Amino acid sequence: MPLFHEASRIYSQIEVDFMRRCYALASIVLEETNHAYSGRDLASTILLLYDSGLRDYNYIVELSALLSRKKFAGRHPQSSDAASSNASPIPVVDNT
Repeated sequence: MPLFHEASRIYSQIEVDFMRRCYALASIVLEETNHAYSGRDLASTILLLYDSGLRDYNYIVELSALLSRKKFAGRHPQSSDAASSNASPIPVVDNT
């Protein structure tokens, strides 16, 4: 789980455990709803929300899942459209 960078501040073990729980639940939520996302985006969003002062576990999970899904969809519009509509990403060629 990419929650740390050498240039970032040092977090206490309690803070690290809290963010890991947020990451784990947010990734489960995204997986169960079949939404594509980037683990790096999810982790950076959780760090951003935590550093901005949010401490509500459920709110961080919900907001980070939503924001990371939107970031991924913005970068990969064709894959998120195909996943949401269950369309085949490979075009079918008619040889008749």
